[in-house]
Amino acid sequence: MRPGVTIAGAWGISLLMSLPVQAAGVTVRHHDLQVELRPETHTIIARDTLGLTGHSAAGQVLHVQLNPDLEIDEIILSNGPLPFWEEDLPSADNKQDAAGWTRTIDIHLPEPSSTSAETSVAIAYRGRIQDAPTASTGLRFVRPDRTLGYIGEEGVYLTSETSWYPHAHGSLATFRVTTTVPAGWRAVTHGQEVSFTKGETTATSEWNVRARTEALTLAANRFVKRASEWKGIEIATYVFPEDAHVADQYLDATARYLEWYTKLLGPYPFPKFAVVENFFPSGIGLPSFTLLGSRIMKRGYTQPYSLGHEVVHSWLGNSVHNHFETGNWVEGLTTYLANYYYDERMDGEDKARAHRKRMIMEYNLYVQPADDYPVVNFHHKENRVDNAIGYQKTAMMFHMLRREVGDPAFFEAIRVLIAGYSGKYADWPQVRQVFEDTSGMELSWFFKQWLHGRGTPHLRIAQARVERDARTGYWVSLTVTQNGRAYRLRVPVVVQLEQAEEYRTFVDVRANEQTMALWVPSKPVRVQLDPEFETFRGLDRQAMSPMLNGWVTDARRAVLLASTTPELEQRGLKPAIDRIRSQNDDTAWLDERTVRIGPQSVLALGHPRTNSWVGKILGWCGPQVRLHEQGITIQGTSYSGEHVAVLVNCANPDHPGHVGTVFFGFSPKAVHGLSRLLFFYGWDSYLVFENRKVAARGSFDPPIDDLTVVLHEH
Repeated sequence: MRPGVTIAGAWGISLLMSLPVQAAGVTVRHHDLQVELRPETHTIIARDTLGLTGHSAAGQVLHVQLNPDLEIDEIILSNGPLPFWEEDLPSADNKQDAAGWTRTIDIHLPEPSSTSAETSVAIAYRGRIQDAPTASTGLRFVRPDRTLGYIGEEGVYLTSETSWYPHAHGSLATFRVTTTVPAGWRAVTHGQEVSFTKGETTATSEWNVRARTEALTLAANRFVKRASEWKGIEIATYVFPEDAHVADQYLDATARYLEWYTKLLGPYPFPKFAVVENFFPSGIGLPSFTLLGSRIMKRGYTQPYSLGHEVVHSWLGNSVHNHFETGNWVEGLTTYLANYYYDERMDGEDKARAHRKRMIMEYNLYVQPADDYPVVNFHHKENRVDNAIGYQKTAMMFHMLRREVGDPAFFEAIRVLIAGYSGKYADWPQVRQVFEDTSGMELSWFFKQWLHGRGTPHLRIAQARVERDARTGYWVSLTVTQNGRAYRLRVPVVVQLEQAEEYRTFVDVRANEQTMALWVPSKPVRVQLDPEFETFRGLDRQAMSPMLNGWVTDARRAVLLASTTPELEQRGLKPAIDRIRSQNDDTAWLDERTVRIGPQSVLALGHPRTNSWVGKILGWCGPQVRLHEQGITIQGTSYSGEHVAVLVNCANPDHPGHVGTVFFGFSPKAVHGLSRLLFFYGWDSYLVFENRKVAARGSFDPPIDDLTVVLHEH
């Protein structure tokens, strides 16, 4: 075989999932990319000049990957062409239900030139990229639509999984990118746009990416750009012309988050932050910009768990990198800081408590023992189980770490991590080391317990006794048990006293059964274990407030829809009905002839006049819900009118681990446009909608509370 370039098939998977780091030696330091995109033919025409580092002797091999649908025109090494040939071999599937291909190019390097300071390799290539996005499954959004990359009239999305430019595994490179797109289009990528030129038939932009990055993403569409400046940082929006009215809303929110998070995390690491509207559902944080799905942007969705989450990724994941195949800590810490901690600081402890409770409930609802796995095994999110472990459980792990080391050490450790590892890789061992060094504490037990163990502790109060002190107070004797493996826990305890006072303390629990004595100054009437949900722990279903997600996750669930539902009302409910039917699962479909409800969760759709089960299920809620001829009263507040719709969940009194849910409007038009969003409202016991907007929401008490005991003096 002639010396030169070998291009062969390789067994590969998503670059984001498992990137083998290139062996020590030659790799890519810089890319100079010239890219022409032709959406009407799904075509890319490109030339990438790779600046190499580590080239010190003849015989070294540069390994790069390139999409096999891209045809190589030429390869030039240090101004001289190289012969090459291709041997395309089938690879492992890269995409669900579709055969994937990947290709490794081995470039055998000669003796480095004594007159050149750096070896460069230029690769010219072209081809079609048209893996059209396919919708993700599930009742609500969990992850972006599936695509390995797409160029088309709908838009352009090229990412690491596309292999749209020659990429060396493990390299952290800088880029110079010149893009040419049709007139009326704009491209956006990492870094700073240094020029934008409009021509009669094309538009050209040039980008300078100085921050070292592991993979480059590029988007293009018929964008309207609006920009402003925040403390020397460009903040921008790239939106579709019909959505230009939301641009200022996103610019203002971006500035607000940058102001808040730079104080918490340190200097912002990029020259810009852009909010880019995507042509398919997504929420993707990238170095210096985020891709948000068009439906989200049209609604002006700037919440902390949406836009704020992607802003925090600017530091965690996009500046400090993580080898996801060794365990992904980035999503858990980002979730904690953006989704949770922002709420805690801006909205107070009540909101923070509700958020902690929700994180614990999400794990307990969605993760069954057979599906569980340790946090260290989380790589990326594919489904609700991954979300519950990699985002919610990991976020609660960081919350407990914060309680263990204290606020000053916790937040200082995060800043030290960012300052020390920006532009580098940090994995779980480095994260642990930074927290140990900053706090001065030995934390191996903590990370072994929460990072490498699966499952969660299940706490119970087995016994509680009260005895009067011989002199001034009372002793509370408390026996706490935990099932299965014993965790080392520091659990908050609240003792309520007779005069409406509270005594708060902590108990250290390290065994499967442990008895401790607490002294209180006056007569105790009730004791609660972890009432503020500070400890990640198991929750039984009957210990959770009734909610729609109780129906969603119940292995035995049914839909109650009357056969006599009027056609106009059926049309309003159809998006929710179609979404449920599309799951092709074991959901039972019942009608008004159903005599009784067994041990299952039920969703009753339609007005009570048509569906008699709606009124029966609302009766399960007791006096806190009252149905009237023209309205409904929930926890003392009445709602009525043809513009009103309600979603109410009640615990089944005969089977408290199951729920009954009703959804209806007081006129057919009240649910039009609302039912397609039904499963986004899964965490409340009730929601009242007026003109399809939330007017009221809240939670009912769970059927049982097994960590609260009423005390009696012995």
